[in-house]
Amino acid sequence: MISSVYDYYLSQYGHKSNAKYDSHTKNELKNTYNKVIKHNSLTPTYKTDTSNDALKYAIDLKENARELSNIANDLSSEDGTSLVYKKAAISSNPDVVEAIYIGDSKKDLDTLNISVERLASNQVNTGNYLQPNTSLFEAGDYSFDLSIHNITYEFQFNVYDNESNLDVQENISRLINKSNIGLSSQILTNNLGNTALSIESNATGIKNVKPIIFNIMANTDTSGDELTNDETSNKQVRNSNLMRTLGLDRISQFPTNASYTINGDQRASPNNDVIYNKEFVLNLKAVSEEPVTVSLLADADSIVESIEELVSGYNKLISVATDETNNRFGGNEKLRKEIIGIANSYKEQLSTNGLTVDDHGLINVDKGQIVELARTNDLTGIFNDLNSFKSNIQKKAEEISLDPMNYVNNKIVAYKNPQRTTTDPYNPSAYSGMMFNGYT
Repeated sequence: MISSVYDYYLSQYGHKSNAKYDSHTKNELKNTYNKVIKHNSLTPTYKTDTSNDALKYAIDLKENARELSNIANDLSSEDGTSLVYKKAAISSNPDVVEAIYIGDSKKDLDTLNISVERLASNQVNTGNYLQPNTSLFEAGDYSFDLSIHNITYEFQFNVYDNESNLDVQENISRLINKSNIGLSSQILTNNLGNTALSIESNATGIKNVKPIIFNIMANTDTSGDELTNDETSNKQVRNSNLMRTLGLDRISQFPTNASYTINGDQRASPNNDVIYNKEFVLNLKAVSEEPVTVSLLADADSIVESIEELVSGYNKLISVATDETNNRFGGNEKLRKEIIGIANSYKEQLSTNGLTVDDHGLINVDKGQIVELARTNDLTGIFNDLNSFKSNIQKKAEEISLDPMNYVNNKIVAYKNPQRTTTDPYNPSAYSGMMFNGYT
């Protein structure tokens, strides 16, 4: 039985990562323990349904209640008294600096003033322009060495009779593109119709003392080849001629680091995607003529997203209670009435804010109405009515998460003494805080 239940838990919920509210301090763990003990002191002694179906039902309740509780926590202010919305980063010039906010929406942050002086660039080697239909290479085997990221690769290929300069360039370009070592290659054509081999690094910037990202050299090491002295000399000459004729080692653009300032502080980065203070992802796209301001705003889209997230968590929980297969459990009807009762008590307030409660207790979101309300009202106070609903549904989610077995077929064996409530050392509400060890 235990094996079956844990297999179900792992297959359905084991892949989910822990939320930040699942990592608790010692005091928070103690607080959770005290909640379990208090709940136990008020709970009659039950003969609990321990069938596989009942335990799976309890797991569904607990995990969906836990998810809803985490969503509500994420949308609550620091003191938990008000509703906050996910904030989006707004750039005054997204063509120069694009910003994404990854921090805590509960914080109020100062505006960032960003000036971009130079973008990070990659290394580009542009070879010599050659007449494409002529042939400057004798038939034979060739090789060259390419060093990147402190690793040296040897590229080998053959040139056959009647192969043109363009054939050789295209062959080398294919070798580099297929190597998957962080380089890309293409054939360039000038206004005279001549072609050159261009090789670019995918990476940008300078990450060490070397001013380059990759280096291409003629392969003159033939120590492992079984060749005569004349053949060895001839191969070395061919490889050197290849390098000189194609110009593979000619650097046309050296890599550079991005140079920029944030609120007057000078900074540098080897790439154009910058994480600032673990709160913003900044994509530097162009040199700025004037400072770009990045600020936080709870705009219509972010408000809709926050409300949809809260409603989604609620609907997932109510879906477990309204699933007909769970009607076999005596507490399911009680659970359904409790949750739907909370939604119905706020039905009017929800409706005026673009949320409607259907006959099954599910909440539907009218995005258009919410966006219109957000655009025509003060964003800081427009959905204050939702805060009380959020608080009550969060409280109920925490109760369910603490003891989901309260909604299964439990037969009361003995009531607690109403004059003197005590905990039962032999039945410390075994399912209260069920599987807390998995994420606390």
